[in-house]
Amino acid sequence: MKTLVIYRIEGAIDRASISEHLYSFFKYADAKSYYLNVAYGIPEYIFDIDFDLIVFHNTFLALRWADREILDQYYLFKRLKGYKIALPQDEFLNTESLNKFFINTGVKTVFTCLPESEFHRVYPKDKSGLDYCFTVFPGYIDDSSVVKASKYYKPHMSRSIDIGYRAWKAPYWLGRHGQLKWQLTEKFLNASCKGSLNFDLSNNEKHVFHGDKWYEFLSNCRVVLGCEGGASLLDADGSIKRKTEKYVRKHPQSAFEEVERACFPGLDGNMELFAVSPRHFEACITRTCQALVEGEYGGILKPGAHYIEIKKDWSNIPDVIKQVADKEYCERIADNAYRDIVESGSYTYKKLVGQVAEHVKTVSVVTGDGSCVTDRNFQRLQLREKYPYIYASITYMSSRLRYFIYRLLLKINLYTLYKKVEAIFKQDN
Repeated sequence: MKTLVIYRIEGAIDRASISEHLYSFFKYADAKSYYLNVAYGIPEYIFDIDFDLIVFHNTFLALRWADREILDQYYLFKRLKGYKIALPQDEFLNTESLNKFFINTGVKTVFTCLPESEFHRVYPKDKSGLDYCFTVFPGYIDDSSVVKASKYYKPHMSRSIDIGYRAWKAPYWLGRHGQLKWQLTEKFLNASCKGSLNFDLSNNEKHVFHGDKWYEFLSNCRVVLGCEGGASLLDADGSIKRKTEKYVRKHPQSAFEEVERACFPGLDGNMELFAVSPRHFEACITRTCQALVEGEYGGILKPGAHYIEIKKDWSNIPDVIKQVADKEYCERIADNAYRDIVESGSYTYKKLVGQVAEHVKTVSVVTGDGSCVTDRNFQRLQLREKYPYIYASITYMSSRLRYFIYRLLLKINLYTLYKKVEAIFKQDN
């Protein structure tokens, strides 16, 4: 099955979960998979190739976050030959633009993080043109990550951090559920019953770990905090986000409840997008015990068996800390999760790619090998992916310059200010 994965990445990929998800087709598909990074342009010959499968990856579909109309310029992908599917994530924002893109380019199947109960609400047939929706996780376990994490493995008695966690203060337009991530840090840091336990918790973006450093950090934690990924507020056209950001700029000290009353009264809870995140799998492969806010966790992580449960009203934090203090108990919980989640082999990228392939075979005809002209175009596509600085020199250099400026602004602590100024400029214009 000849597969084309369309994505968008500028600069280096600094999160293993993104790289693993993106290149899962290259690693686990039965036949050759090809990649097109639209950050470096779109070659005309791409429309002459007969593919069996076109995959619109989340890194491409996430363009709608920056501009709800930006996907409109990619309607030319309707000309691509092959069965089209999409792998979106964060399907609580600007979903109207997703639906427009799907119906205008001929996407027929979406592998979504939404539960079945939300399919019609977010992707109505008359607006999306979709024939099929399947629920998948936003991330899975990659074989190479299991090997990588094993290099940092320590028994729990040798781990120096009792409870670790990294988060960020999510914007209010994600709804009340989005606030759990940063509230976890504050609730545990302010707990009066933590005794002599060593905490390493932070909501500061400067303290985020990238690459192997994240596995090293997890492997030094006996317990890591967490909650389900997702959001509880559907913002189909982005109007809630825009209204909320404008309000917060004028009232920077406002609490969630105030912003909710002013910007989206009675709307929080209008969707249920809760999912197991890559972080949960990363904790499993590093044999780190998890203390998680109560939730469904895709039906695969069970309280008391695979994690210590934290009540949403925070009422049992003292009990959670007592359980954390029991090192043997925590290690047993971690071992259970490793056995049932990792060793079972049920939640891997190989399984995801296989699920996609089986579906496509049932709804579309696989064409097989292409002509000599097509083969030459395949080679050109491979070279373009490997050497973008040669085959798309202008767009490549422009992209690299933007990425350099972005990293520089982050390093000198001016990126947040830059985004604020940019938002104000857009508002004024």
